[in-house]
This record gives sequence, C-alpha cells and structure tokens, in this order.
Amino acid sequence: MELKRTWLHDKAALVVKTFVNINDTTSAVATAVTLAEEQQPETQLRCRMEGCSKVYKHKKSRNTHELKYHKLQLQPDVPTSPTTPTMDHKTEHSVARLSFGFFLMNLRDAVKEGDGKRLLKLYTVALMYYKAYGHTQYAYSTFLLSVQLNATLSPKLVHSITYNRFWSSRGGKGNNISLDLHLEHLNNFLKSFLKGLGANLTEQSASRISRSISVLKHLLDATDAELGVAKQSGRHHTPDQTNDIRALVQVALEGELFASHPGREFSAFPRFDRNLLSKFNYSEYRLWMKARLREWRVVQM
Repeated sequence: MELKRTWLHDKAALVVKTFVNINDTTSAVATAVTLAEEQQPETQLRCRMEGCSKVYKHKKSRNTHELKYHKLQLQPDVPTSPTTPTMDHKTEHSVARLSFGFFLMNLRDAVKEGDGKRLLKLYTVALMYYKAYGHTQYAYSTFLLSVQLNATLSPKLVHSITYNRFWSSRGGKGNNISLDLHLEHLNNFLKSFLKGLGANLTEQSASRISRSISVLKHLLDATDAELGVAKQSGRHHTPDQTNDIRALVQVALEGELFASHPGREFSAFPRFDRNLLSKFNYSEYRLWMKARLREWRVVQM
C-alpha cells in the first residue's frame, strides 16, 4: 500500500511541475508588495531636448515640460516587440485552464475534507481573481472576512468561523458540504411544509414552522430510522467519465496542446497569457485595501 501511495505522489508531483503554472498564482500573493513597488513610475526621466538637464519622475510631467518650453512633441515611448513570435498561445491557454482547474478542485476538496484553514488561504487567492475581473461585491466580502479573522474578532470566534463552515449528515472522511448548501436543503424542506398548508398558510404559521424546521427534520429522520424506512443517500449519481476523458486526451494529443509551437493561437483567445492575473494591478489593489480599512474604521467608531 505504501509503495502505491509513493508512486501516486511522485506521478502527481510530476504532472503539477510539468503542466501547471502554480507560481503565477501562489507567488502573486507572496510578492504583491514587491510587484507593487516595481510598478511605481520611473524616477529618472530626462528631458529629451538636447542641452536640457531637467529630470522628472513622471512621463506626463516630462512631456508637458518638453511641449511648453521646447515646443517638442515626440511620440510616446512604445516598447519594441520582437519581429518573430516567441510564444505558443495555444499552450498558454491549455496550461491556464489546467492550472485554474486544479485551483477549483483544491477549493472543492477543502470543503469536502472540512479543512477550514486551507479554504481561507485559498480565499486570499480568490480575492485577487475577484479584483482582477471586476467582481467587486465578492472582493469586498472576502476582504472583510479576512480583516475580521486576522484583526477584529476574538480567537474563539476566529476558530468557530474557520472550522464551523461545513456540514456532514453521516460523518466520515470527505463527506462534508458547505453550510450554505445545507441551508438550501433546509429551505427546500421548509417549502414542502408550507406547500402542505394550502389555504391555511399564513405569515404566523410560516414563521412558526421555519423556526422549528431543524427539529422537525430531526424528528422525521429519527422516525424513518426506527421504522426502517429507506432514505435517499443525497448523493448525485456520477456517470462514468472514461469516454469523455479519453476524448479530451485525444484532442490534446492531436492538437499538441502541451508541445511548444511558437506563433499558434486560438482565434477566440488571441495573444492569451497563461498568467490569469496578468491584468491585476497591485498598486490599485493596495490603495483599494487601504480605502476599505479607513472606511471600516470610521464605521466602527
């Protein structure tokens, strides 16, 4: 058994190292401050008029000076691009999809295993995706949760929020679901009671049933168990995905998606970059966090 486990771990590590660009995501969290400093404006921008010794910090200030005092209007600095393609954007797209897929699987596995600490670490990475792609409400709530867990809440509440986020009706490893999903199950259970009231449904009766829904469900489950009534497992049937996986592997092999052929790209995703956080602005991210902290400080006062 130990030999099989060692073999599986070695093969999984080889796949991750070869095809998954983890550094683009995980190192982004660890080096956010460094990258933010690298994106600061240049500090040595000399006037391009011959004989002028003026030095400016920002390009706009330098260009304004050149136009005002020297009547010099030059084209903006444009980085030169290589004449020959050096990247295979089909491979970049394939690696990005594989990498992000592993990230989503990591989130799902953290919930199934009830690993609250790992889940909250993954939230810090998800926060960057939310900001990069304009999901402002998700970013706001995720950052607020991070601030509460690391600064404002008591250790008891921090531990409760970290680990009391999951639900398992039968115990065992890997059988947890999120509390939000459990709440949806209770809502469906409540609707069945309300539907049975028919014309007797009132706001008072609905409120009374909703407050006791957990107790009612526990009583019904206990009664079914005593009477030997079989209940559904709650698991969805998982179809055999062997044929689908083989078809995807065949497409990847025929298209040589993981072999480098510079110059290739998908028409729907031109110039695709495997770094899904390439559009992420670390300077704006830092300013946004500072603004939220000032806002919440005023609210607390």
